[in-house]
Amino acid sequence: MKTDFESIHTAQQADSLVRAQLVELLEGGFAPNVILLREFDYRKAGIILDGLHFSAWILLGHIRARQQTLLSFMKHPEQNVDVWPDAHWPENHTPESEQEWHQAIDSYAQELNEMISLVKNPATDLFAVQPNGKTLSWAAMTTLHHTGYHIGQLKTIGRQLGVW
Repeated sequence: MKTDFESIHTAQQADSLVRAQLVELLEGGFAPNVILLREFDYRKAGIILDGLHFSAWILLGHIRARQQTLLSFMKHPEQNVDVWPDAHWPENHTPESEQEWHQAIDSYAQELNEMISLVKNPATDLFAVQPNGKTLSWAAMTTLHHTGYHIGQLKTIGRQLGVW
């Protein structure tokens, strides 16, 4: 039979493990998202391949919009009840400049780091059910799942365009 100390210690270990795994996956796991985005040639970021309705630039804008919504929920859960509004798909399919492409990636990375800081912080209760029935861990997992899906699309587009 475990003592109270052993139970608390085990719970703290589990909490630390979950936080570390969430951070690893938010960063992109074995294929870090920010590195992949920085490798993408901005001159090809506006190309829409036959059969698709998006370019790499549109995907980046869509990823950021969803991440911003979920980050806002994580920062102020009581004020952000609608965490899954209609998907935002940018109308312009091409960055205006290399600078705009890199600024968007920098903003994505900064927002991602904010989310990671919240996940890493032991004072953040990842599992408290919020007024909308969601948890902060749900928001982090939704972010990594959504981003991973679209990063896979971006990687496929890049391969078709000769980026990699």
